[in-house]
Amino acid sequence: MGLFLSAFTGMSMTPNWAAANPFGPDYVEITANDVIALDIRYATTHNFTGRNVYGTHNTCFLHQQAAAKLFRAAELLRTYSPGYKLLVFDCLRPRSVQRLFWGVVKGTPQQPYVANPDKGSLHNFGFAVDLSLLGPDGHELDMGTPFDAFTEAAQPKLETKLLAKGVLTQPQLERRMILRRVMTEAGFLQLPNEWWHYDALDGKTVRKNYRIVE
Repeated sequence: MGLFLSAFTGMSMTPNWAAANPFGPDYVEITANDVIALDIRYATTHNFTGRNVYGTHNTCFLHQQAAAKLFRAAELLRTYSPGYKLLVFDCLRPRSVQRLFWGVVKGTPQQPYVANPDKGSLHNFGFAVDLSLLGPDGHELDMGTPFDAFTEAAQPKLETKLLAKGVLTQPQLERRMILRRVMTEAGFLQLPNEWWHYDALDGKTVRKNYRIVE
């Protein structure tokens, strides 16, 4: 964590958010309801940087196409796992913030977990969402790693091996599968490196047809 904190020394930590909807009519604000909870981690210190990089911006915006899929996933969760909620950590993230993140991880073992801002993360287009689950008791479920854990244990592509080695437990994997089922049935694509990250469209389509948010 010390590496992350020192890399932010001297950087501007607060994006220039506008009031209300700062991103334009194609973007929808996601608000908490009976099937979606919000915990915007980059507006807190509870993230890999150890800093609040969003300032007072503690809301979730998504492109309307991604928002429609998220609402669909929430309805599927209500059907398949009554009492559970989607717990949203991050949504649209301006590229200015992506550049801060890249400056922290570039040249470190964590670099594969953060998209190069020159290309842009799909978060920067409003087409990606980071999330987990709340159980019926209202507590965040144990998924085997926390959000922003840049380790092999976070990688869906390694889950079978990690389960066999005892790094992940069967209950942890089953909880990931609950989330994965509703998100993929709603049309999202799972990022291979992060169990919490889902894209509403493939990257090539997004980068070709939609604007990045600076």
